[in-house]
Amino acid sequence: MLYFNLPQMQEIHDMIDDEDIYIEDDDYGLEDETHCTLLYGFDPDVKGYDVLGELEDFKVPPLILANASLFENEKYDVLKFDVKDDSKTIQDMNERLMDNFPYESDYPDYHPHVTIGYLVKGMGKKYVEKMKGLEYEVIPNEIVYSSPDEIKTRLQLNDE
Repeated sequence: MLYFNLPQMQEIHDMIDDEDIYIEDDDYGLEDETHCTLLYGFDPDVKGYDVLGELEDFKVPPLILANASLFENEKYDVLKFDVKDDSKTIQDMNERLMDNFPYESDYPDYHPHVTIGYLVKGMGKKYVEKMKGLEYEVIPNEIVYSSPDEIKTRLQLNDE
């Protein structure tokens, strides 16, 4: 996961009515860690230091979060921002990870995004409209590999 600081996330969350937030078994809700997933579904034998070693030579430029939009499924709507990366660095990172590590994913196409939160089915369109035109520049500050047993391995970026 590519992490960055977005101080405005609390203001964004405050735009969402509590009754529109999807929660199941104390899970889902609003995203509390602002990040963009680089690749999902690594094989359990993959080691964090190996993943980060593949990414340490990338220089990740400032990115733009914009275009609030949805992933919809049968249970909930996922409200998200698209990540604009004119340099294609994030796409290159994703491709390097796919080429070098075993993984399983049900999603064949990579769409860099930042999840804002999980909403009750059918409520997402209201917030896409409400957030139309919002745009934020962010500077990535670290890459975090989370193993299946939730051990986190970190790589600091951009001299932070």
